[in-house]
Amino acid sequence: MRLLVFAAVLAAAPAAAAQQVPASGQDSTGIHTTLRAFYFNLAHRDWEAIAADVLSAKVVAHRPSPVFPPLAVAASCAQRSGALVDAAVIRREGDWAEVSVPRCDAEGSGADEFRLIRFEQRWRFVAIQLHQETGISLLIR
Repeated sequence: MRLLVFAAVLAAAPAAAAQQVPASGQDSTGIHTTLRAFYFNLAHRDWEAIAADVLSAKVVAHRPSPVFPPLAVAASCAQRSGALVDAAVIRREGDWAEVSVPRCDAEGSGADEFRLIRFEQRWRFVAIQLHQETGISLLIR
């Protein structure tokens, strides 16, 4: 009987190992996907879609937010413009993430700052502060 149970565990182990994906890679992909959707909706001024990904302070009030030190983001803006999501600096602690996305404009460079929380199996915005040169004033806290 023990041999049968042991054989079953060994047979299942490779299948379970194949399904495991490193959490950091999966979470980073989810954050990048959320950011790309945000910038797409921002470009199309789809405020309802943006609002659907923003959580109110009441929802996350019972979850203590970590304190992240300020991010220093430098972007090389040669022949690039707009938000550089692939160059985003992401810092995570538990279900919280703080993200700085470099942005290149005609006037120079800056960064958009985001605070996100993983809530109901996806990343949602808690705070958004856009670089001044976007032409859109959006500050959510």
